[in-house]
Amino acid sequence: MYYKYDEKNGIHVPEPFKRVMTPMFMGDDDKIKESNFSVHFTEWEPGCEIDSHSHETGMEAMYCMEGCGVAQVDGKEYPFVPGSMIVAPPGIQHKIKNTGDQLLRVFCIFSPPVTGESLRQRALEAVEAAKK
Repeated sequence: MYYKYDEKNGIHVPEPFKRVMTPMFMGDDDKIKESNFSVHFTEWEPGCEIDSHSHETGMEAMYCMEGCGVAQVDGKEYPFVPGSMIVAPPGIQHKIKNTGDQLLRVFCIFSPPVTGESLRQRALEAVEAAKK
């Protein structure tokens, strides 16, 4: 199979966790019959961040492609710069913030796979919880 990044497929998450998540190879793709991972890109504008969260049963790996930020994994803070990666096993809290002055572009892999719809739902639930 061949996949190409298409920003038109992006999931736009509003403030306070503003970012765009673009599914590439996801569990809701009708071409995927069986897979043990899924892939998407996430892009943050300067100053934007994701909420601190964990995944009950899945592992997430995030590789920094462009930009710079700060990543937290299990309560520890790390510089998040091109060539660096964080991995969050099941149950481990993690978050990323763009601390630079350009777009932060991150390649994300989930195992087991998630769907684009589940990405959207989790992000919007975090936005609603933050508003309360």
